[in-house]
Amino acid sequence: MIETRAAIMTYAENRESFRFADLLSYLNSIINISKVTLSWHLREMVKNNILFKLGRGIYTSRRQQTICYTPRLRDKAIKIGKLIAGAFPFIKTSVFDGQVLADFQHHISSNNLIYIEVDREAMESVFHWLKGEGYAAYLNPNKDFMYDNIDISKGALIVKPLISESPLTEIRGVQTPRIEKILVDILCDDDMDYLHGSEWHYIFDHVMNTYSVNRSALLRYASRRNAKDKIEKALENLNAYD
Repeated sequence: MIETRAAIMTYAENRESFRFADLLSYLNSIINISKVTLSWHLREMVKNNILFKLGRGIYTSRRQQTICYTPRLRDKAIKIGKLIAGAFPFIKTSVFDGQVLADFQHHISSNNLIYIEVDREAMESVFHWLKGEGYAAYLNPNKDFMYDNIDISKGALIVKPLISESPLTEIRGVQTPRIEKILVDILCDDDMDYLHGSEWHYIFDHVMNTYSVNRSALLRYASRRNAKDKIEKALENLNAYD
């Protein structure tokens, strides 16, 4: 056992990070070890803070420090948020900058959309007002419309409903989603369908292992989006070791 762990640490300490499959291949070139046995060793080493998990099947020997995620908003997004607040002072608004998504992605794509979430009954009024102000805006598009008609690399506004009790924070006087809301919205929203599947799982693992995430707020909001089971499963998979 000691020899096996010593070999694992020798491999780990010479790399910023490593994958399960690559480690297994390396170990089998010097000792005979099964996938199940290696999984057990890694599980114990992570439990004892000898190794640290970065994502599915990805590890490091360098202690990871989780940090609080601070959302970003371009000046344009701040301006639009404040204009909407001035024109519609009695509705709740959230502004999300699509460029933020590049912070989390594996396969980085350029998203220059700005997502405007407002009370459902105010959506059409805000949409028509933005169009009247000269903005390229779309009203709660489904995924087919997104793929067929909207180039996310170009600047446009997406107006969609704001779910009650959404986790929000304030940036320069404008409400914007907290990291818990971002994770759930990427999973649930048609206008972010291009990030579904394996890319979302990468984003989820990366965020959970990099930033401080309030799991209670995450699950509470996921429940409101009928996605609690999927989020719970993703949380369970953070403990998958192969």
